[in-house]
Amino acid sequence: APPPVFRAAGHRLVLVDLAEGCIEACRRRFSACGHIEYHVNDGYSLDVVPDGSIDFAFSFDSLVHAEADVIRAYVMQLAKKLQPDSVGFLHHSNLGAYPRAVSLVRAVPSARLQALLGRAGILVNLTHWRSASMTASLFPEFCRAAGLRCVSQEWINWGGGPYLIDCFSVFAPRSSIWAKPNRVYKNRWFAREAARIAAWQRLYRRGEA
Repeated sequence: APPPVFRAAGHRLVLVDLAEGCIEACRRRFSACGHIEYHVNDGYSLDVVPDGSIDFAFSFDSLVHAEADVIRAYVMQLAKKLQPDSVGFLHHSNLGAYPRAVSLVRAVPSARLQALLGRAGILVNLTHWRSASMTASLFPEFCRAAGLRCVSQEWINWGGGPYLIDCFSVFAPRSSIWAKPNRVYKNRWFAREAARIAAWQRLYRRGEA
């Protein structure tokens, strides 16, 4: 059965992805849900979505691989698609905040050694394929240019280690009831917290663990 969040996602849910295979997989997975639309786009445009029709925009663990120009393009598009009191959540890269660390990793001649040192937290981990051009500090600038406001950001250490290579950015139209000055929280314990939640949730799930 589809996850409860998909069944309870309101009267209309729009899924957009560059990869046709991902969209087809979603069609099969959520075939019982009649309120879902599926669209393959060009990696930049949201033209398939009517202007002013979205009250919540969400992307997780996908746009972390997108370069800064792609994130900017989506933010500009979302400014047109969102309703006045809407809100958005984008999970994107912050690897670009560590240019020297990235250069140091790429100077290591062995890809295997790069991966080992990255997993150990000695060097920044590039095996997660994060965009090196995108940063958390760029996102509020993109929002301002689009007529939106970034209202909160959580920098996280995806995969562990000391480097906060990912960011969760929440944003809204400037006139939205959710609009407020941006707050930034640098969560160096995200990976540990996520692992603990994954372990504890087994106590409360239905069926076999």
